[in-house]
Amino acid sequence: MGVMLGGMNLMASAISVGEHPTVQWFGLTIDIDTVWATLIASVIVVALGLVMRAKVTSGVPGKYQLAWEMALEAVQKQVDDSIGPRGKKVIPLALTLFIFIFICNLFEVFGIGATYEVLPAPTADINLPLAMALYVIVLVHVAAVRNRGVKGYLAHYVTRPFPMWLFPVNLFMNLVDEIVKPITLTLRLFGNLLAGGLMLSLLAALVVWKLGPVPVGGILATPLTIVWKLFDTGIGAIQAFIFALLTILYFDTAMATEDAH
Repeated sequence: MGVMLGGMNLMASAISVGEHPTVQWFGLTIDIDTVWATLIASVIVVALGLVMRAKVTSGVPGKYQLAWEMALEAVQKQVDDSIGPRGKKVIPLALTLFIFIFICNLFEVFGIGATYEVLPAPTADINLPLAMALYVIVLVHVAAVRNRGVKGYLAHYVTRPFPMWLFPVNLFMNLVDEIVKPITLTLRLFGNLLAGGLMLSLLAALVVWKLGPVPVGGILATPLTIVWKLFDTGIGAIQAFIFALLTILYFDTAMATEDAH
């Protein structure tokens, strides 16, 4: 038992997920791999848009245009059901976020469980999900101010959900809600992608620990990795959809009338 526990401790100490090559820039630590993976994902999104613009036709759409139209219609339907016609401006943001996050999550498929990945999923680094969450929340507050005016925006924090005479409770609950929104939006995406990286590392460690002595032990790990990567791809798509959906719902709250609240 002591030998087994010692081996498990050794295996756990050898697993390292989330380490990055870094540089210092004006006192800040920059993760180089996260930056270049984010730039590559951004270039892919822009390239997809340019190709779509070149191939778009008013006649019978091709498969590429049809795929874009299906994605656009799905987002548009969700926005119409949640916000209504006034939410048209949210559609480009929600669709762009979905495609960008999905592409970032797909980079997880290329991972092999190594300490330093050549093309890591940038959404597995908490900095990118946090930046996107803060960007969305800032836009949500801007939309709320435009919809209600400054006076109505501030009044909302002290008059909802309870009567005005309970304004301290209202203010506390609303402030907690606004603080929690970007945190949950960040951790939901980051946690799932980090879990995917952990699973790859555990599968790699499993080969060394349990299957290493077997003559074909290394080969047996390949099916496990493929199955997990397929599952991880589905999780990445779901997480991209959830991030876009929550963005729509947050805008719904910000753009709703007081009577709707």
